[in-house]
Amino acid sequence: MNVQIDIVHIFDYRFLKNDCVDVDIFNRACNIERSKGNTANQPQDIGPVMSALENRAILMSVMDSNAIEGIRTTEDRLVALVSGRVSPIGHDECEIAGYRDALRFIHLNHENIILNKEFILELYNMLMSNTGDGPFGFKKRDNVIIDRGPDGTITDIYRTVSAAETEESIDQLLMSYWEVRDDVGIHKLLLIPCFIMDFLRIHPFPDGNGRMSRLLTTLLLYQEGYDICRYVSMESKINSSKAYYYKALEESQVGWFENNCDYRPFISYFLDQLFLCYRELNLNLGTEMGRRKGSDALESFLRMCTIHVSKRDLCSMFPDISESTVSRVLKRMCDSGELMRIGGSKSTRYVRVKK
Repeated sequence: MNVQIDIVHIFDYRFLKNDCVDVDIFNRACNIERSKGNTANQPQDIGPVMSALENRAILMSVMDSNAIEGIRTTEDRLVALVSGRVSPIGHDECEIAGYRDALRFIHLNHENIILNKEFILELYNMLMSNTGDGPFGFKKRDNVIIDRGPDGTITDIYRTVSAAETEESIDQLLMSYWEVRDDVGIHKLLLIPCFIMDFLRIHPFPDGNGRMSRLLTTLLLYQEGYDICRYVSMESKINSSKAYYYKALEESQVGWFENNCDYRPFISYFLDQLFLCYRELNLNLGTEMGRRKGSDALESFLRMCTIHVSKRDLCSMFPDISESTVSRVLKRMCDSGELMRIGGSKSTRYVRVKK
């Protein structure tokens, strides 16, 4: 009689050493690294703008992370739920309220959270607390991931770690993460998506694994000094690119159980969405500051902006400033070394020089 023996995945992130990583991916991570801390060093007089962005990000994150899983309510109810003005009604709103609570907990307590098995279980209980009697824990029965086509027919079934091996796999995942977390030779923006991809493949819970992965993404970004999720919703970026998200995840997970998977597609997808978050923040700040009078707002924006911008971009964002004034500010800041000019003619772009 032939007995099928499961091959256990080996969690080992040492392959992320700088000299082993694709150069393009590493350079993209380093470009995003230049934005690290940018959101923490804004001029004091735009505090109200940052507060508004933070409130908007929480609302969008709660909405879109649940929408990815088909969990919805009306816009009016959503705003009231996120603000805590009403209690959830029905299963979907209970799910939404749980995500709200878990996300706010991470925003408020990320500096003191220790990523371990106990916290993951605590976070899951927070996520599911409104949906029934707890405590909630790891899956007790084997589960699979099912893809359905537009007409509802099942198109693919993906294997996950068995229930019997789940807790040990989570232990191995966490130990492997902590093994390299403080290794200066490993870029943390490459480590985070690998951790998340492995978490999703384990699929440790009977429900809510996707939402848990997005909560953990926010936590890990915070703990590595990237507070972008406070002001821009990463969940919204994922929801608006779901097809690419699932494609990258599928491509990276091929061969996972045989220990020959390729993490690069999912790393690349993660970096793309994170870059878009920083880009959105810069554009939002530019729009808000464009409502001010005078060139001081333009100069402040250019000192904060971490993406390449053209003069046309700036004229659109600051309609009250004349084109000649924009040109004069750009020249003065380039001459002083605050900005660098890249390209020529119509393709000219400007980027701040990091001090």
